Amino acid sequence: MVKRKGLVINDRQLDRCDDLLQKLKEVSGSSFLALISTSGQPITTASDDYHPETLSLASLAASSFAATQQLAKILDENEFTLLFHEGKGLNLHVSQVTDQVLLIVTFGRDTQVGKVRLYTQRAIEVLRQLFEGPDDEEGPAMDSDFETDAGLAIDDLFKDL
Repeated sequence: MVKRKGLVINDRQLDRCDDLLQKLKEVSGSSFLALISTSGQPITTASDDYHPETLSLASLAASSFAATQQLAKILDENEFTLLFHEGKGLNLHVSQVTDQVLLIVTFGRDTQVGKVRLYTQRAIEVLRQLFEGPDDEEGPAMDSDFETDAGLAIDDLFKDL
């Protein structure tokens, strides 16, 4: 039997998560972001105008992600770490941060998927270190040059279009 470690987040970690989500929202052009537990409990959100029903969204996103993990097993894949839904007006991007934490990102059709994925992947690296690292260390942060570097990387990806 595997004993699952409980998810405990201290005030410093929560403050860093809030800062990181707000920065990610700004640089990616997203409308709503949320960190949730894999059990479907909201941890924190970042949003200016758009406020979906967070508890229902967290629960349904966690359930969908769990179903996606079972699909991976059926397909002999170790795991799927990303869930993406495309709608007429909004897109939903759910990513695995750790075994117990998921990141939900919603964004409009006018925002490029590649831009969201690039910024989200870097944010996940920082969040993962924040959750899995020792509590007494300051840990990594998104530096001020990240937005510029990511913008240049995106421009390079789409320069031939």
